[in-house]
Amino acid sequence: MSLRMPYILLLLLVLSACASVSPQREAIALIDEGNYEAGLAQLEEAARQSPRNTHLQIALTTQRSRVVTLLLTQAEQARLMRDPAMTRALLDRVLAIEPDNARAHEGLRQLERQAHLADYHRQGLTALRRGDLLDAERQGRAMLAIDSQSPEGQALMRSIEQLRVREQPISQQLLTRLGRPVTLEFRDADLKVIFEVLAQTSGLNFIFDKDIRQDLKATLFVREVTIAEAVELLLQQNQLHQKVVNDNTILIYPDSPQKLKEYQELVLRTFYLTHIDANSALNLIKNMLKTRDVHVDERLNTLTMRDTQDAVRMAEKLLQLQDQADPEVVLEVEVMEVSRQRILDLGLQWPNTFGVVNSDGSAVTILNQLRGINSGRISISPSPQLRINAQDNDINTLASPVIRVRNREQARIHIGQRVPIISATSVPSTQGPVITESITYLDVGLKLEVQPTVYLNDVVAIRISLEVSNATPLEATRQGTIPVQVDTRNATTTLSLNNGETQLLAGLVRNDHSAAGNKIPGLGDIPTVGRLFGSNRDTTGKSELVLSITPRVVRNLPYQSPVDMEFPMGTESFMRSRPVQLGEGGLDGLGMIQDPGGEAP
Repeated sequence: MSLRMPYILLLLLVLSACASVSPQREAIALIDEGNYEAGLAQLEEAARQSPRNTHLQIALTTQRSRVVTLLLTQAEQARLMRDPAMTRALLDRVLAIEPDNARAHEGLRQLERQAHLADYHRQGLTALRRGDLLDAERQGRAMLAIDSQSPEGQALMRSIEQLRVREQPISQQLLTRLGRPVTLEFRDADLKVIFEVLAQTSGLNFIFDKDIRQDLKATLFVREVTIAEAVELLLQQNQLHQKVVNDNTILIYPDSPQKLKEYQELVLRTFYLTHIDANSALNLIKNMLKTRDVHVDERLNTLTMRDTQDAVRMAEKLLQLQDQADPEVVLEVEVMEVSRQRILDLGLQWPNTFGVVNSDGSAVTILNQLRGINSGRISISPSPQLRINAQDNDINTLASPVIRVRNREQARIHIGQRVPIISATSVPSTQGPVITESITYLDVGLKLEVQPTVYLNDVVAIRISLEVSNATPLEATRQGTIPVQVDTRNATTTLSLNNGETQLLAGLVRNDHSAAGNKIPGLGDIPTVGRLFGSNRDTTGKSELVLSITPRVVRNLPYQSPVDMEFPMGTESFMRSRPVQLGEGGLDGLGMIQDPGGEAP
């Protein structure tokens, strides 16, 4: 018996291994066929039934890792093929198998960001049309951060680079030469001699227009300035201008209207305006830049101007600052009319008629047959009724509209009725008066008008006009006109509130009191005892109007840095969009050198 025990144990192990191999092979076969979830479920069930079978546990871990890797690979391929629905479905399958998979979670987050690619692209194109290259580049970089292979993002960045090249048409070679430092000391020297020295120092060619006077002289004492700055000083002393011809040639010409027309090339630029009106932009450009050649297309809300490149750059900056969306605010308004009505009805209600009973048993009314009564007895029918009644009613009429209003625009709300009022007009004629009726309508109920003004610090000034009214028709006149009595309560005020601050307006109180009696004449007027011969009805009413308003700023004007709101523009007679100064890597802007040949974006 002891010799057979090891063989029996070995046989049991072999049989259990064979039993576990069969479901393992079936599960792997399902996974190979693409039924990932079914294969893993079969492996998990087998491992659960045999928790000590290490082969099944290893197989389950290995196959789970394999399935997750396959699904992630397929999801990446779907993403590259720009199929977000398939990508999301594959990532969801990964998370169903392995809920804490970091790659799947990151893939889903990237899909969420990709959903905003169209918005980034639209905002980038809008900024590009507006001439705001910084904002356009910000949108393009956001697109590439989400999808580095985005064709729209790459195209947007290429457009930005092309426009920046156009903004700086001066070659790097010319910038290097003009940026060399020089020291000049000339007193009443011939202007052309000074330019000859500059030409030898910088290697540039200076060409003079034929109409430049030969006797022009200049005095110049400068140390360690750039050649560009020295040229600018010389041109300002002698009322001259310059134009870049090529990488190493500059043309000098007189500052005269005729020469400006000959040498200053113009740029044609169309601005697509979003928020500012094209006619307002036209007035801005004409008043600030003195541009004459400007056209407005009201249908497309565009402005097209023709001027020098520096003037176009100035217009671009001005319109970028002015073409902003109007601020908007949501007003949460709550109007309550709190009414209290108290009715006190106390006393005996006697009948309005008395009767007598004749000897034959018939009853007659005293008021009608009093003179014909010979005999009988007086009876009162019906009996008097004791009235004890007190009512106390509280009524809350609530209206709570939520209004979204643009800055400085007026919003109106009317909750109520339009009451028809009939009026009659009589016209005499031979056949008799001719009466003509006409109907007009009167708005009654709750009328609310608000006009907000949103400031940069999110303070909202609100002009409020509130009116609550009701109409009561009166008796018609002889001519047929029906007069209407209108009871109204109104309030108009202007207040300033912070964003999210709530303000209550109350105190519009109305008090009503009415008294009515039903009593026997004479007896009902006796003090104290008179209560036994009649009843009194007192009605007391009080209502108060309460308005609650809360502004919430939805959109305000973006913050503009003072650096962006202030920029140089040259002199009154010579406009330039950039100052003459050195920047990193060369001259910053070189505003003294006009190169009208460069195109505007």
